[in-house]
Amino acid sequence: MSTECRLQWSATPSARAEALGAIWTEDPCAAFRDSGVMLEMMDYAERNALSYDSARMEAVRAAAFELRAAATRAMIRRISFR
Repeated sequence: MSTECRLQWSATPSARAEALGAIWTEDPCAAFRDSGVMLEMMDYAERNALSYDSARMEAVRAAAFELRAAATRAMIRRISFR
């Protein structure tokens, strides 16, 4: 995870979402990278957890893919406006 996101992860849950959203809006490359970390974490948990909630895992995986797609669109917009 990016340094900025690691720092915000220690914030309260309500402030965490707003702070991460602000970071990811400002730097879509960080959002793209962090979504990859989320996907790796889900793969690791799937392989190594003794028990896990598959519905929650799929929700996090879907959110990571959605974040990755949004970050890709944002990076393309930035490149096209240069």
